[in-house]
Amino acid sequence: MKRFYTAEAVTDGHPDKLCDIIADSILDACLREDKNSHVACEVLATQGNILVAGEITSQCEPDVFGIVRKVLGDIGYSADGIHLDALVHRQSPDIAKAVSCSVEKRKSLPDSASEWENGAGDQGVMIGYACDETPQMMPMPVVLANRIVRELSACRKSSYITGILPDGKAQVTVEYEDGRPIRVESVVVSCQHEEEKRLKMKSRGYPLP
Repeated sequence: MKRFYTAEAVTDGHPDKLCDIIADSILDACLREDKNSHVACEVLATQGNILVAGEITSQCEPDVFGIVRKVLGDIGYSADGIHLDALVHRQSPDIAKAVSCSVEKRKSLPDSASEWENGAGDQGVMIGYACDETPQMMPMPVVLANRIVRELSACRKSSYITGILPDGKAQVTVEYEDGRPIRVESVVVSCQHEEEKRLKMKSRGYPLP
């Protein structure tokens, strides 16, 4: 039986990825100075505005605006004309206490072994299962889409392709037969570019080796 699976990846200048990088950079800055930092930051980017909001409980006091400006510059944007705002506060003492010291530990219960000393946090990371389609142990459409946006960013940064800007994404659809990838059905690349730049694209199906 044949099926089609599609995956999408974005470049580092895409608003979704830009916000992720800013949040990660704030976390990294805190962890460099205080490995016990509690950081839960959200970032919003829209219409010339970037807002950082959330909780930071750390011995470090990160330069949030400085970090945002550096990320923008590293990606290829200018911070000039961008309005920056930050709504950051410390984590609730009740939540911080529960995360740092479990109920079992506070009550000195016998079951409070070292691996149970910390309580449950309010953050989670969900991933899918690994597969054997690729050396990366990820589905073929995901690997191809990620590879395309990496190459796209590399071409921009090296000026191999001129006139393209940081925002972009790639969508790859792969045809499967009996659960195995057999053919790339379609590739769609969307790339921010200078107004005078015109890109010509061709579409066709390519069999997988």
